[in-house]
Amino acid sequence: MSIDPLAIVPTVTNVGLAACFRAQGDGLYAELSHVGIGRGLPDGGGWKGYVPSRTQTALVREDVRVPILSGTVLDGEGFRILAEFPATTDGSETPVRELAFYLKTGQPLAIWSEVAPWPFAARNPRVGIHLAMDLYLAQVPLSALTLVVEQPDIPDMTAANAMQLAASTTLFIAQLKDEWRFPLTPRQGRAA
Repeated sequence: MSIDPLAIVPTVTNVGLAACFRAQGDGLYAELSHVGIGRGLPDGGGWKGYVPSRTQTALVREDVRVPILSGTVLDGEGFRILAEFPATTDGSETPVRELAFYLKTGQPLAIWSEVAPWPFAARNPRVGIHLAMDLYLAQVPLSALTLVVEQPDIPDMTAANAMQLAASTTLFIAQLKDEWRFPLTPRQGRAA
C-alpha cells in the first residue's frame, strides 16, 4: 500500500500496541472508542507540532476528546471513522496540531503530529470540526481491535459530500468566469 503524501500517518504507541496484544492473548478485542485533538507544544505565544514518540501516553496539550460517532471496518486494513469536535466555548481560536486515537481504557493507540508551518485544522466559537478519515494501522493486529461507535446507523457520506463539493466548486468557478467575461455595468438611466 502506498502512502498519500497528504495522509496523516500516526505513530502507534507502545501502550496501545501492548493493549492490543494483551487483548488478543485473552481472546478479546481492544476497543477503539475516542479521538482527541490538541494544540501541540507551546511556541512563543503560539503552538507548534512535533514528532510523536512510541513511548507517549498522552497528547502534549489535549483540548478535547470525543467518542467516535460512526465508522466501518475497511477490509482488514483499518477503519473509516467519523468524529465531531464542538466549537470552542471560551471565545478562543485553537489550532489542532496533534491528534490521538484512544482505546476504551483511555490509552492512546496512535498519536499524530508533525512539524509544519500550518495547523491541521482550527476550532473557534463559530466552527467545530467534523473529522472523517481512514485510519490504517499496519503495526497493529486488526484481529485484536474493534471499533466502538455511538451511532452505527449514520451512513458514510464521504462520496456524496465529495460529489456535492465538486458540483458547488464547478458552479462557483463558472459564476466567476461569467462575471469576469461580463463585468457588471451601471444600468441604463442610472448615474455611473
